[in-house]
This record gives sequence, structure tokens and C-alpha cells, in this order.
Amino acid sequence: MQRQRRVCRVCDQGLKLRYTDVETLRPFVNRRGKILSRRVSRLCAKHQNLMATEIDRARKLALLPYEDKP
Repeated sequence: MQRQRRVCRVCDQGLKLRYTDVETLRPFVNRRGKILSRRVSRLCAKHQNLMATEIDRARKLALLPYEDKP
């Protein structure tokens, strides 16, 4: 039996990762504000790096919080 190959969500759905589109970036950040790992977010290396860069840009412009406060 072979494992089913994981497919990158961004490659598969053709999503555009942009720092201005906060609703697209939110699923890749947990409740505490940390960026999810590749294993959890199911992204390829290329899109994981791009997504982390875009989240950092959104944080610097105060579009996304660095940390959610309870």
C-alpha cells in the first residue's frame, strides 16, 4: 500500500498569498498568533516560506496581530 501524496493547498486551489488579504492568511496562524508548521498547514516549502513572509509583512503593517490576547 502506498501513502496518498499530500498536495499543497495553495498549489491545488490556486490561492494567491498576499499580505493585504488577511482572511487568506488567518488559517495559517494558530490562536496564539504563531505560524503553523508545514506538516500542519500542508504547504510545500515554496509556499510555506512565501506565507511566512506575507504574515510577517501583515504583522508589521498591523493587519495581523503578533499575538492574540485572551
